[in-house]
Amino acid sequence: MFLLSYHLDSAHLVVELGETVDLDNEAAVEREILRLLPCCGPRAVIVDLLTPLLTPRALGVLLRVRSQAEERGVMLAVAAGHDTARETLRAAGLDRVLRVASTLQGAELRSRGCRPSADGERAGTSDGRRGAPPSPRTFGTLGPYADTSRPRVPGRRRRAGSDARRRGRS
Repeated sequence: MFLLSYHLDSAHLVVELGETVDLDNEAAVEREILRLLPCCGPRAVIVDLLTPLLTPRALGVLLRVRSQAEERGVMLAVAAGHDTARETLRAAGLDRVLRVASTLQGAELRSRGCRPSADGERAGTSDGRRGAPPSPRTFGTLGPYADTSRPRVPGRRRRAGSDARRRGRS
Protein backbone atom coordinates (compact mmCIF):
# COMPACT_ATOMS: atom_id res chain seq x y z
CA MET A 1 0.00 0.00 0.00
CA PHE A 2 1.31 3.41 -0.95
CA LEU A 3 -0.34 6.65 0.10
CA LEU A 4 0.64 9.92 -1.55
CA SER A 5 2.08 12.39 0.95
CA TYR A 6 3.64 15.82 0.69
CA HIS A 7 4.54 18.81 2.86
CA LEU A 8 2.00 21.62 2.87
CA ASP A 9 4.53 23.78 4.70
CA SER A 10 7.31 23.18 7.20
CA ALA A 11 4.84 22.25 9.95
CA HIS A 12 2.23 20.20 8.05
CA LEU A 13 2.44 16.86 6.29
CA VAL A 14 -0.55 15.95 4.09
CA VAL A 15 -1.44 12.28 3.56
CA GLU A 16 -4.00 11.63 0.81
CA LEU A 17 -6.45 8.79 1.40
CA GLY A 18 -8.07 8.20 -1.97
CA GLU A 19 -9.63 4.79 -1.55
CA THR A 20 -12.34 3.29 0.58
CA VAL A 21 -11.00 1.57 3.70
CA ASP A 22 -12.38 -1.95 4.07
CA LEU A 23 -11.40 -5.27 5.65
CA ASP A 24 -8.87 -6.02 2.89
CA ASN A 25 -6.82 -2.84 3.18
CA GLU A 26 -7.52 -1.53 6.70
CA ALA A 27 -4.27 -2.78 8.28
CA ALA A 28 -2.16 -1.59 5.34
CA VAL A 29 -3.69 1.91 5.35
CA GLU A 30 -3.17 2.26 9.09
CA ARG A 31 0.41 0.97 8.87
CA GLU A 32 1.23 3.39 6.04
CA ILE A 33 -0.19 6.45 7.82
CA LEU A 34 1.63 5.50 11.03
CA ARG A 35 4.85 5.07 9.05
CA LEU A 36 4.43 8.61 7.74
CA LEU A 37 3.88 10.12 11.20
CA PRO A 38 7.00 12.11 11.84
CA CYS A 39 9.00 11.60 14.97
CA CYS A 40 10.47 15.05 14.50
CA GLY A 41 9.91 17.78 11.95
CA PRO A 42 6.29 18.56 11.01
CA ARG A 43 4.18 18.89 14.11
CA ALA A 44 0.88 18.20 12.34
CA VAL A 45 -0.47 15.66 9.89
CA ILE A 46 -3.51 16.31 7.72
CA VAL A 47 -5.33 13.28 6.33
CA ASP A 48 -6.94 14.44 3.09
CA LEU A 49 -9.99 12.25 2.43
CA LEU A 50 -10.50 12.10 -1.31
CA THR A 51 -13.29 9.54 -1.12
CA PRO A 52 -16.88 10.37 -0.13
CA LEU A 53 -17.43 6.93 1.42
CA LEU A 54 -16.27 6.53 5.02
CA THR A 55 -16.74 3.04 6.37
CA PRO A 56 -16.70 2.12 10.07
CA ARG A 57 -13.24 0.67 9.42
CA ALA A 58 -12.04 4.03 8.08
CA LEU A 59 -13.34 5.76 11.20
CA GLY A 60 -11.50 3.21 13.35
CA VAL A 61 -8.26 3.78 11.43
CA LEU A 62 -8.56 7.56 11.83
CA LEU A 63 -9.16 7.26 15.57
CA ARG A 64 -6.24 4.87 16.11
CA VAL A 65 -3.93 7.04 14.01
CA ARG A 66 -5.03 10.11 16.01
CA SER A 67 -4.20 8.33 19.25
CA GLN A 68 -0.74 7.32 18.00
CA ALA A 69 -0.10 10.82 16.67
CA GLU A 70 -0.94 12.44 19.99
CA GLU A 71 1.37 10.02 21.80
CA ARG A 72 4.16 11.30 19.54
CA GLY A 73 3.22 14.93 20.06
CA VAL A 74 1.82 15.35 16.55
CA MET A 75 -1.55 16.98 15.88
CA LEU A 76 -3.92 15.26 13.43
CA ALA A 77 -6.57 17.01 11.35
CA VAL A 78 -8.81 15.72 8.57
CA ALA A 79 -9.69 17.49 5.33
CA ALA A 80 -12.93 16.04 3.96
CA GLY A 81 -13.90 17.73 0.71
CA HIS A 82 -17.04 15.66 0.13
CA ASP A 83 -20.21 16.61 1.99
CA THR A 84 -21.01 12.93 2.54
CA ALA A 85 -17.72 12.31 4.33
CA ARG A 86 -18.16 15.38 6.57
CA GLU A 87 -21.74 14.39 7.38
CA THR A 88 -20.59 10.88 8.32
CA LEU A 89 -17.91 12.26 10.63
CA ARG A 90 -20.39 14.73 12.15
CA ALA A 91 -23.02 12.02 12.67
CA ALA A 92 -20.43 9.83 14.39
CA GLY A 93 -19.52 12.74 16.67
CA LEU A 94 -15.95 12.81 15.37
CA ASP A 95 -15.86 16.18 13.61
CA ARG A 96 -14.30 17.91 16.63
CA VAL A 97 -12.20 14.97 17.79
CA LEU A 98 -10.57 14.60 14.37
CA ARG A 99 -10.50 18.37 13.69
CA VAL A 100 -12.48 18.02 10.46
CA ALA A 101 -12.53 20.78 7.84
CA SER A 102 -13.71 20.90 4.24
CA THR A 103 -10.41 22.15 2.77
CA LEU A 104 -6.70 21.73 3.37
CA GLN A 105 -6.49 25.36 4.49
CA GLY A 106 -9.27 24.76 7.00
CA ALA A 107 -7.60 21.57 8.27
CA GLU A 108 -4.34 23.48 8.64
CA LEU A 109 -6.14 26.06 10.79
CA ARG A 110 -7.86 23.32 12.81
CA SER A 111 -4.51 21.64 13.48
CA ARG A 112 -3.37 24.92 15.05
CA GLY A 113 -6.38 24.91 17.33
CA CYS A 114 -8.51 27.44 15.47
CA ARG A 115 -12.23 26.89 15.75
CA PRO A 116 -14.35 26.72 12.58
CA SER A 117 -16.90 29.38 11.75
CA ALA A 118 -20.51 28.63 10.83
CA ASP A 119 -19.61 27.39 7.34
CA GLY A 120 -16.87 25.09 8.63
CA GLU A 121 -13.91 27.31 7.73
CA ARG A 122 -12.57 30.56 9.04
CA ALA A 123 -12.13 33.14 6.33
CA GLY A 124 -8.70 34.62 5.91
CA THR A 125 -7.61 37.98 4.67
CA SER A 126 -5.86 38.52 1.38
CA ASP A 127 -2.45 38.77 3.06
CA GLY A 128 -2.76 35.36 4.70
CA ARG A 129 -3.76 36.55 8.17
CA ARG A 130 -6.77 35.08 9.80
CA GLY A 131 -9.82 37.28 10.02
CA ALA A 132 -11.32 38.38 13.30
CA PRO A 133 -13.75 35.92 14.85
CA PRO A 134 -17.41 36.68 14.27
CA SER A 135 -18.97 38.88 16.92
CA PRO A 136 -21.27 37.05 19.32
CA ARG A 137 -24.97 37.50 18.77
CA THR A 138 -26.56 39.64 21.42
CA PHE A 139 -30.18 39.58 22.47
CA GLY A 140 -30.45 42.45 24.92
CA THR A 141 -31.85 42.11 28.42
CA LEU A 142 -34.73 39.80 27.58
CA GLY A 143 -32.67 36.93 26.17
CA PRO A 144 -33.14 34.95 22.96
CA TYR A 145 -36.45 33.33 23.94
CA ALA A 146 -38.30 36.35 25.31
CA ASP A 147 -41.89 36.84 24.26
CA THR A 148 -41.96 40.39 22.96
CA SER A 149 -45.40 40.22 21.34
CA ARG A 150 -47.06 42.07 24.24
CA PRO A 151 -45.48 44.37 26.79
CA ARG A 152 -45.18 42.86 30.24
CA VAL A 153 -46.76 44.74 33.10
CA PRO A 154 -44.48 44.76 36.17
CA GLY A 155 -45.94 42.92 39.15
CA ARG A 156 -48.56 41.08 37.08
CA ARG A 157 -48.20 37.37 36.41
CA ARG A 158 -49.56 35.63 33.35
CA ARG A 159 -51.46 32.43 33.70
CA ALA A 160 -50.33 29.49 31.63
CA GLY A 161 -52.40 29.14 28.48
CA SER A 162 -54.23 32.43 28.88
CA ASP A 163 -53.17 33.63 25.42
CA ALA A 164 -54.32 30.40 23.78
CA ARG A 165 -57.74 30.58 25.47
CA ARG A 166 -58.17 34.21 24.47
CA ARG A 167 -57.29 33.45 20.83
CA GLY A 168 -59.74 30.55 20.75
CA ARG A 169 -62.67 32.76 21.82
CA SER A 170 -62.19 35.39 19.15
